[in-house]
Amino acid sequence: MADLHEVLITAELSAELSEAEISELRWHLGHGPKPEELTIVTDRLPLVTVDDEGEPLPEDRWEIDAYPLLTGRGPADPRVGGVVFSELARRDAPADAGWALSSRQVLHGDDLTLLTQLLRWLQERAVGYGGGPVCFSCHSRFHEDDLVLKPVSLDGEDLVIHEILVLQKV
Repeated sequence: MADLHEVLITAELSAELSEAEISELRWHLGHGPKPEELTIVTDRLPLVTVDDEGEPLPEDRWEIDAYPLLTGRGPADPRVGGVVFSELARRDAPADAGWALSSRQVLHGDDLTLLTQLLRWLQERAVGYGGGPVCFSCHSRFHEDDLVLKPVSLDGEDLVIHEILVLQKV
């Protein structure tokens, strides 16, 4: 059985992001090459211990498998529906310069720990557009649940998906 999660992320990010941070973020969104040094998602990366045929590798050939998280494009898995995408756009208005980010993805449950690191990084760099409140949101749902996205928050190293009350007219 698949452990698929629909994830929707929206953020307004500071204009003060470094070129290295933007490059790595673009890589995570599928818009650029892998940077030489990764600084956003660095903990609990999977370790490759078998070769392409599934045979165990000697320990000196094990490799860390760092991969971008939000690169999906086009039709989503049919169990989720819709389209997956990721966009990062520069805001050039002098008073509100920065970066606008939106991403809708279908991720496997194994990726949620890595997603938590990326979300924390985004949350720490989120700003308010036009002097308003900080703009950062993430919503998610398990693919077998109702078609209602649930708000997500970060609690330490944990990703918390909150239940919501859906009222139905009888």
